[in-house]
Amino acid sequence: MIASYLKDYQPSPDFNLAPRLNVHFPEGPVLGCAEGQDGVSQGQHRVGPGPLPAGDRVLPGLDAADGRHRRDARARGRGADRGQSRVREPVARRRVGDGGDGPRPQPLRPGYSAGGSSSGTAALVASGAVDLGIGCDQGGSVRIPAAMCGLYGFKPTFGLVPYTGIASNDASVDFVGPMTRTCLECATLLEVLAGADGLDDRQGAGCPFPGQVPRYADELRASGVDGAKGLRIGILKEGLEGAAMNDAVKAKFLAAAEVFSEKLGAASVEEVSVPMHATSRLIYSVLSKMGNHMGMLGRATGRRQVMLTDLAARKNLPYTQAALGKMSAFSHEGLLAGELGWSQYPLAYGKAVNLTRRLRDDYDAALERYDVLLLPTTLRASFPLPPADAGPVAHMDAGRGMTENTASFNGTGHPALAVPIGFVPSEADPSVMVPTSMQIVGRFWDEMTVLKAAYAWEQSVDWKSF
Repeated sequence: MIASYLKDYQPSPDFNLAPRLNVHFPEGPVLGCAEGQDGVSQGQHRVGPGPLPAGDRVLPGLDAADGRHRRDARARGRGADRGQSRVREPVARRRVGDGGDGPRPQPLRPGYSAGGSSSGTAALVASGAVDLGIGCDQGGSVRIPAAMCGLYGFKPTFGLVPYTGIASNDASVDFVGPMTRTCLECATLLEVLAGADGLDDRQGAGCPFPGQVPRYADELRASGVDGAKGLRIGILKEGLEGAAMNDAVKAKFLAAAEVFSEKLGAASVEEVSVPMHATSRLIYSVLSKMGNHMGMLGRATGRRQVMLTDLAARKNLPYTQAALGKMSAFSHEGLLAGELGWSQYPLAYGKAVNLTRRLRDDYDAALERYDVLLLPTTLRASFPLPPADAGPVAHMDAGRGMTENTASFNGTGHPALAVPIGFVPSEADPSVMVPTSMQIVGRFWDEMTVLKAAYAWEQSVDWKSF
């Protein structure tokens, strides 16, 4: 085709407006790569010239030295502009903590999963090696590792933070957000990242321009423990009913929810039912598997965003058997499920899109009655990493209870914040205590109320001893 021979057109980063300083790609163990006050971002982001590490281990195309990039992740460039002293690449993904270059144990409990897929970011932030982190979330991949590692992880409203310059398989469920140790740090980083960039077509009506982004951190400082006063809070009934629901996680969550009524002056804290939530992950799985399948095969279309053509070239499609052999069990399952869907059930994707809109309407109806919804972030807490030689079934089983309460909000686009609320006994060994988490979900573009509720809870409770 003639178009394939034309010179590509890519926007050039404004390094004067947003300088990228001290960019570092680690060469050794991830947890040993940072010193000083740093920020870190997941390996599928790009910042300035240099390789995009997403899938380096499995991409058979260009060598890293040849894969120079002309764009950057706009979110990360803003971080550098606002005083983030270093930006580092943890190069980590996979839901059970198996990164592209190896497993990611969580630093609070060695040998246990850091979640995924932004597990490298979570491990660095939780260990104290860096101060702030940025992760990507296509089904819970910011919130799940935050829950596993005792962090705040925010998936904002769809489009609030630009996804420009970040690797994507399905743009309809792409989110990027902050991962931090405190709520105030989360608000500060979100304020830096948020706002339209003029390039990301995910950013539609309601998205503020950079100069119009709310002053989240200042508002939190002003509201303090009064930030939850008068709030109407709904505990999502179906969020506590999944088959993998751990009793200790449920009890800890319910105790955390009581803090809003007993200490923080919430107007009401009561159960609310959204029946469709019980089947939401099944709907999302169709949406995600079939959508991701097209992206993984280089067939995603219908976008006006900046296309990462050099990354597509590195995939060297179609995948070779050698490349497929290096992929995780999750990647294999995704490719197989997507192929099955498109070949045997070609109408399923469109129906899943329509049902997701219905699910959004159902959540919105609940959010007309309540200011925020509460539910556990994950149904289980962190678990021992599967052995290195474990088979696909063991790896897939380890993902039980992870996305039941997170994936639906990727489909609907609502803001959802993971908040650490204490420790619970590990299912594998009750003598080992691991973090657990509460998820606060808000109305579209109302990150402020979500953050105020979380900050008030944080200010009234020491989560590590709760």
